[in-house]
Amino acid sequence: MGGTSPAEEPAIRKLYFVHFSHADVGFTDQPSVCRELYRRYLDVAVDAALESRRGTGERQFFWTVESTIALADWWEKATAARRKDLLRAVRSGQMDVAALPFNQTPFLDAAQWRTMLDWLPPEVWRAVEPRVAVQNDVNGMPRAGAVALLDRGVTRLFMCINSDSGGPPLARPGAFWWRMPDGRRMFVWLNDSYPNGYFYFEPHEWRRGPVPQAADTRYRPPRAGDFLRTDEASLRAAHRHCLERLRALKAGGYPYEVLATAMTSQWRMDNDPPWPPLAEFVAAWNRLGLKPEIVFTTATRALEAMEKEIGDKIPEHRGEFTDWWANGTGSAPREVAASRRAKRFLSAAHSPLFGEWNAAGRAAAREISQDLCLFDEHTWGSSLSVALPDAIETRAQFAEKALLAYRPMARAEWLLSQRARLRWAEGPAGVIVANPSAAPFSGWVSLVATALREDWQSVETAEAGSGGRPGGREPLLFEAGLEPWGRPRGANDLSRENLSATFSDQAPRKVVKFWVDNLPPHSHRVMRFSRAAGEPAPARAGRPAVELDATGWPSRARWPGMSKPLFEAGLGDFLSVQVNGFAPPWILSDMANSGSARQRDELRQKHIQEVSARAQGRASVEETAHTLRYSQWLEHPRLRWCTRQLELWKGTPRARLVLRFDRLSSPAPEAFFAVFLFPCEGVLPRLSAGGMPFVPFEDQLPGSCRDYFAADGWAHYPAPDGHWLWVSRDAPLVTFDSPQVWTRRQTAPGRPQRLLSMLFNNFWYTNFAADENGAMEFAFDLSWDASGQAPANLRQRGEAAFVEPVVLINPSLKEDPRILRHLYTP
Repeated sequence: MGGTSPAEEPAIRKLYFVHFSHADVGFTDQPSVCRELYRRYLDVAVDAALESRRGTGERQFFWTVESTIALADWWEKATAARRKDLLRAVRSGQMDVAALPFNQTPFLDAAQWRTMLDWLPPEVWRAVEPRVAVQNDVNGMPRAGAVALLDRGVTRLFMCINSDSGGPPLARPGAFWWRMPDGRRMFVWLNDSYPNGYFYFEPHEWRRGPVPQAADTRYRPPRAGDFLRTDEASLRAAHRHCLERLRALKAGGYPYEVLATAMTSQWRMDNDPPWPPLAEFVAAWNRLGLKPEIVFTTATRALEAMEKEIGDKIPEHRGEFTDWWANGTGSAPREVAASRRAKRFLSAAHSPLFGEWNAAGRAAAREISQDLCLFDEHTWGSSLSVALPDAIETRAQFAEKALLAYRPMARAEWLLSQRARLRWAEGPAGVIVANPSAAPFSGWVSLVATALREDWQSVETAEAGSGGRPGGREPLLFEAGLEPWGRPRGANDLSRENLSATFSDQAPRKVVKFWVDNLPPHSHRVMRFSRAAGEPAPARAGRPAVELDATGWPSRARWPGMSKPLFEAGLGDFLSVQVNGFAPPWILSDMANSGSARQRDELRQKHIQEVSARAQGRASVEETAHTLRYSQWLEHPRLRWCTRQLELWKGTPRARLVLRFDRLSSPAPEAFFAVFLFPCEGVLPRLSAGGMPFVPFEDQLPGSCRDYFAADGWAHYPAPDGHWLWVSRDAPLVTFDSPQVWTRRQTAPGRPQRLLSMLFNNFWYTNFAADENGAMEFAFDLSWDASGQAPANLRQRGEAAFVEPVVLINPSLKEDPRILRHLYTP
């Protein structure tokens, strides 16, 4: 029969067709089930590929393994014969392995990116030779990830952005060269959304549900004949539909004669198995002589062909590829804080202070890092996680997700303790205070008072070195705290935060602290407790001049040598954004999907309300030889209680803010922010993502998200009057000037010096947590210096600001070697 008539000849002559699963580690099923599915899908794909070689070449089946986690899990359980089968399929070109383990959020640090590109055993990486990366769903890609890919020889990125609640930065389908700061380039193909290849041939979705679990026997994967049928009438109907789609594509400005697209199966579209009948559909299409020619292939070969065809015609862009979906991470601030704590413990355990690793320790550190990478994977819940926040399936999925923060937190802390105990197993005796970070430490060291076995009153340096002064005694300061299993005796034993009233949390002398000054990076100081009273600390030079507002809260603080304050009025203010109106998630959806800035403005004015917390009484102040500490209660209609504490260092321009609150339960969408205002009018800060600095609004891909930013946790304001550094311990999302609710900014706001730390955000209607509530704590560090520092030093300061010293109380008694060997040795 005849093929395409001249009148029907499409402007696109060749269509490269890629088939994969789209791996959400969750969403459709619990993450543990998803990982089993990926292994089983690989077996289906291997069989389909090898069996299709028995016939004519036109019917060969192709499959792209888009995530190395699937291959790593499969490889671990596969027999030697089965491994050979997979490698035969890869070497034939019918199977392809992409370089990333999964689709990730932009919250991975530099160490995690090394783990991401080292997921496969080295011999497996060499055997499959990944040459392409696939990033599906997510609306961005950290430049740190692109550099890590280039370092492994991966030069092409296949992106299938889901435009829901965001969108691609540039027109798609399309391509661009992405130039890195070091001059290297990556070929980026901005594909349609990952299932969209199906819709070039079929006008209607076959999927039902829309997202049934794999275990739901009322639904099934599609079979041959369900769609993309191969009889001539069906093929010609598919051809007519395809030509309509391609004409619309060309009319929309698509400039090339070749096109790459991708398709998942139509069972759920996410986490779907291979669909072997696709090979027969492509063969039947091409046999009939229909145009464009369909080339069934892998992601690597598709992008190789596209780069060869259009590489000299596409634009080049530079900058960070920021992600619209990053705000979803704000829906679970407690777990995010736990993951960041785990990263600090793991970083500390890698300090050269503790010596070389043994093999078991390295393996434990790798497992911890992999868990943390999986926590930063883009899937946080089921398709109905927000609609049904208390459903058992929702709870189950988030339990697995949350475990990827809490488990590595506990394991990393234990690993760090093993490293410290083994390091000083042979002494010296005393109190060993170790700084495992890359920046000097000055600050309080806190202990639970029960760690003291005698009535100690002071601590003194026992050994010279590490900045210590032998014999100098620092008084121990005792504070009220928790008394486990201690029955409260009266109202004074309970703080306003203690709603359970089970144990006293205001029992006297339960927390002890002492000051350590200028402990160098990766060093330790040997100290000892004493019954003697501490020596009064000499008056510190450089006490800050503090201005207070009408409630006694600091509005400005300036240290000697500063022409401007460390912060301006408004520091530590709490601000919420509420969405008023019927069905608030759909109001937000209307804002997100509106193509009109005017319409978005109208919707914001009508539905968005900003509510600031108010001071509840005057701030109190406590003074020690080293710091001034201000405390104040706040009140807000969405909080059961709220308190803020600001500690100002004496002698150096530095402050630490701790904000604690109890969020009242509600699934209604809202966002919480902590406000910081710096005296740097008009100065754009420097942020970093994955260890790579960038300037928001300037050093970004055009069209990428400018409403909010995922960051490593620090911001640097370089100004003529000095350099301001802001560091967040727990919350890695920031915005500037105002909450920026779906403003879709393309330029910098008027007040970039007003930084808003996003503490909580449950704006999403799916996939993320809906109603994390209860007590939460957020800490921030602010500092200033006159000279400014190189970006690497700033990054070290930012990363080190909240790395706590390791405190080891080491008696003179010798440790049992069996304890050392079996308990303390990783």
